Amino acid sequence: MLVAALLAACGGTSAPRSPLDQGRSIYGNVCSACHGSRGDGGTGPSLHDVLGTFPSCADQIEWVTLGSKRWQETHGETYGATNKPVNGGMPSHEASLSADEIARVVAFERITYGGGVEEGVLRDCGVPTDDEGSAASP
Repeated sequence: MLVAALLAACGGTSAPRSPLDQGRSIYGNVCSACHGSRGDGGTGPSLHDVLGTFPSCADQIEWVTLGSKRWQETHGETYGATNKPVNGGMPSHEASLSADEIARVVAFERITYGGGVEEGVLRDCGVPTDDEGSAASP
């Protein structure tokens, strides 16, 4: 958003980015430090089985929004369909990312690392596609 504002102020323009590109950018800036640049894990777990852990996009969005501490307070000692113990330091991203940004990064993870089908994942995560008009906004 800041880049677009700076470009507009300087008389430049920026090309619209797809929802997947936006999710990729957010992942690179926010998530890759723990989950690795390829989703292989590190401090945080690998994201390659994210569809098995969170069959529902809404559940993964809630996990990313709440983080492990608030998830535990709200839902108990396990998370995901595989009932993994909540023992990590997943931060809440509710204050740092908008709901739309969280949905886009979750969609990116589900498609890129989980192997989900783009059209279905974007729909399930509530991310509009380019032909629906609002995906071009940063």
